[in-house]
Amino acid sequence: MIRKMIWGVLLVLMMAGTSWAADFDDFFMDDLFVDLEVDEGGLAPEEALLVQERLVVGGSYSLSFNASRISIESREPSSQWRGAMGGQLYLDARPDPNFRVFGKAGLNYSLSDGGADVQVKVQELFADFNYGNKVFFRAGKQNVKWGVGYFYSPADIINIGRIDPLDPEAEREGPVALKAHYPKGSNNYYLYTLVDSTKEDVRIAFAPKMELVLGKSELGLGGFYKQDQVPRLMATLSSSFGDVGFFGEAVLSFGSQRGFLEQRGPLYEIVEKEGLFLQLTAGGMYRFRDREGNLDLSATFQYYFNGEGYGDQEGIKKVRQARLKGELPPVLNPQKLGTLALTGSGRHYAAGSLSWNSILGSKLSASMLVQANLSDQSGIVYAVLRLPEWHKLSPSIGVSTNFGPSGSEFGGTGRTVTVFAAVSISGAF
Repeated sequence: MIRKMIWGVLLVLMMAGTSWAADFDDFFMDDLFVDLEVDEGGLAPEEALLVQERLVVGGSYSLSFNASRISIESREPSSQWRGAMGGQLYLDARPDPNFRVFGKAGLNYSLSDGGADVQVKVQELFADFNYGNKVFFRAGKQNVKWGVGYFYSPADIINIGRIDPLDPEAEREGPVALKAHYPKGSNNYYLYTLVDSTKEDVRIAFAPKMELVLGKSELGLGGFYKQDQVPRLMATLSSSFGDVGFFGEAVLSFGSQRGFLEQRGPLYEIVEKEGLFLQLTAGGMYRFRDREGNLDLSATFQYYFNGEGYGDQEGIKKVRQARLKGELPPVLNPQKLGTLALTGSGRHYAAGSLSWNSILGSKLSASMLVQANLSDQSGIVYAVLRLPEWHKLSPSIGVSTNFGPSGSEFGGTGRTVTVFAAVSISGAF
């Protein structure tokens, strides 16, 4: 029996290790495990898959349409439209009380005035098992959440996908890994063995982590090591004081994978840098609701220090300006432009959001989000008003704009104002 489980886990791990791309939320917030016992009289996994009460199949669907009017500084306004249709299908099989296989795949079809695009992705594919109900394992493509930040999460170092500050709750792609989890009291200890396979070779990475409960706070400590990549150490802290939740992260990198601009007279050279690089972030969340239900406000704010950013923004501005004009950037070795990070080039960032649900007791809700690169004084402002649902249709209207000087991270293309209207329908089965 145990031998069959092991072979099943290896099969899932190999299938998940293919080059399938994925974005996903953590479908199950908690790991589901039970005692691993030898039961010679039980059903084999391949036989138990046929037992309906041990197999759950479900999914979700969504349809959306978005029309927008875009005004760019010094250009004629233009209109755009986009339609999207998507769905997810999941399978949760428990062929044996001691073994579980879970898979989720998604289909997305988008159509716009620029053409059509179809994506089919395996989002999760893993197996759960345990040893003596003491050490718990998950093998395959899986969702991992290391960080505690909302808009920025430098401590989320093993996920493939990164948080989009403009859509922080969007699904992200996780790695193919073998996770070993050892809980002891309120504390948790993890070891991730990550598999990165290409046509040329297979690279293995190791990422240990511990989560310690200290009163009302939780402290996380971890590290990451992979051949040909810089080692990293991380720490996270989450706590609360009254109705306010606080969170913070710190990451120390022993080198950088980026290329950096260094001035050489009137030109710049892209070089590699050694040494220590520090990333820090801290923020908080607050929600207020009055007894009458007229005020239901939630606010989130976060600051991010990027030790790999530039104190002087002039060089990176000149590179952006040249590329926007279709000119050769003023660098001595333009063949290394691919290593130069044009996004995340500032040292200081901030993001915040404010939401008002059930405005004055109505079915209207509104939210506003601001993301800013404080180093070059550029940013994006996004506001949306969600209208009452009508026959399962969810309409909304909104506006977004950017600001910042020429060559800045968010304002480099000039002042842009986008007004949009959207309608969507979604459900589960």
